[in-house]
Amino acid sequence: YFRPVDIDERIDKNSIHYLTDLYYSDGRYYEEYLDEKGKKVYLDIFNSLKNVEKYLTIDCRTYGYEGKADCANAVSLSYDLILLEHPDMFWYRGCSFKYGDQIGIDITHHLVTTNKLVIYFAEKRLLRKMDTITKDLESANDYDKIKGVYTWLGSKHYTDGLKTRKDGTAWSALLDNETVCAGYAAASQLLFQRLGIKSTVVTGNTTGPHAWNFVFYDDGYYWYDATVGGSYGKDSPYFYNGFLFKNTSKYTVDIFDDEYFYWGVDHLES
Repeated sequence: YFRPVDIDERIDKNSIHYLTDLYYSDGRYYEEYLDEKGKKVYLDIFNSLKNVEKYLTIDCRTYGYEGKADCANAVSLSYDLILLEHPDMFWYRGCSFKYGDQIGIDITHHLVTTNKLVIYFAEKRLLRKMDTITKDLESANDYDKIKGVYTWLGSKHYTDGLKTRKDGTAWSALLDNETVCAGYAAASQLLFQRLGIKSTVVTGNTTGPHAWNFVFYDDGYYWYDATVGGSYGKDSPYFYNGFLFKNTSKYTVDIFDDEYFYWGVDHLES
């Protein structure tokens, strides 16, 4: 808990997007995908999660929404964007919501813990775990950094959401060593940023709801899915099928910025 670890110098604790010392968020999705009403909804939800609040009520009228449908769409989009912006939200497992009696939405957050002291020490543990993993890769070239992260995470045990205690969080992937797809994606994103690799978390579908990453290397962005490695296991000949792969026919993406992502082809593995 007390070994000094360097913090990303871009992290500004006064920023509206600051959450933890694990990750720097530039707020790109917030700026590009939300109108002014949506931004207010986003920030209220984000600050509720930041403050580890289990319950939240969104009064749609205070944001200027006349009906519940548009308000519900803004709430749903905000949660999607928060997860893309904040892979470091390691205490959040998901949410459920229902319409209230008035023009409002009652939200319940499903959290790993509501104990802020536990979260504080978990953040310190995660910082040190990330530092340990990345120190072995700091002197590598970018290709080996990306492959090193995939290998480390893919070698961890994959399990379904009913069996793992912390589900799709960086906590489960880095500290518990068993996780689901969202945990692989979040942990990959944290490690890539610490190694200076540009990447983003992606959500969508394969055979069901799924999360993975786009990672930049050399000539463009590549598809990267460490869950594939975790599913097959490190002794399988198919272990690296999720590393810089080209067969994406079974993948669909929820939120896609085709002006931002341009694809590399020189280093496709399979």
